[in-house]
Amino acid sequence: MQAVRVKYRDRQKYICYEGQLTFKSFLDCVAKKFDLPTLDLKVYDESKTEVDEEVFEFLLKKQDIGVVEICLPQDPNLEDSLSSPSCSSFASFSGDNERDSDDTTILQHSPATRQRDEGSHLAQMIEDILKNKPGGERIMNEYARTKSLTDARRRDMVKILVAHMTSEHGTSPSRRVKEDYARGITTLYPYLADPRSKFGYEHYYNAEDGSGYLAWRLKFVQKEASEGKKKTYSQSQTLTGGPKAERDARIQSGKLVNHRKPVLRGHCAYEAYS
Repeated sequence: MQAVRVKYRDRQKYICYEGQLTFKSFLDCVAKKFDLPTLDLKVYDESKTEVDEEVFEFLLKKQDIGVVEICLPQDPNLEDSLSSPSCSSFASFSGDNERDSDDTTILQHSPATRQRDEGSHLAQMIEDILKNKPGGERIMNEYARTKSLTDARRRDMVKILVAHMTSEHGTSPSRRVKEDYARGITTLYPYLADPRSKFGYEHYYNAEDGSGYLAWRLKFVQKEASEGKKKTYSQSQTLTGGPKAERDARIQSGKLVNHRKPVLRGHCAYEAYS
């Protein structure tokens, strides 16, 4: 038997289940558990992002689902409820009886808690970057409206994030940095996660083969940086001299000598142009 800890206002209870828990059966259990008159409920994860049927299935596969918060759509205290801090817990246990619990004493430094805290931090990082960059608001508004991004908006988002990444960590950031940005994206925007992949963020960076939208953009930036250095070096050689300029000067000098002297023969002619 497994259990999900659910919060409604100031009450927390376990919803226990065996086998596959569907979104509809979950709402039914919640309504009965908290004695709610309707199944028209809003469900939110710990990042205060609304959860629908599609994402609910993905969240259940995670071992750190944390507290699932329930609100009535017409609840006048909806915003206050979502802005208040909540304790986190996910439980998997064996047993025959359901458990009700208002106990919110949790091991705050457990691995699952640390992972959730880190995920929230990364999501906030991504949100802050988008808020403060031109075009970021359009990306955020489109996701809020459609729960998805068009290819064009996704490319814009990747460009913004890679630009920030390279400004903070250089054009060759570590694997951990790339994973953090990818994880932050799918934590902030869970509908962009791939439920079929191991972590959900591999579309943006897959450490196993170095693929993903972030990785591909980085390779383009690295290529541009490399070509820019070559171009700068070539221009500096043209302006300040260098091997080619010196060689041209020697050739020109040789031509002047030939105008003043008889034509040289054999190896002497080669030496004049070398």
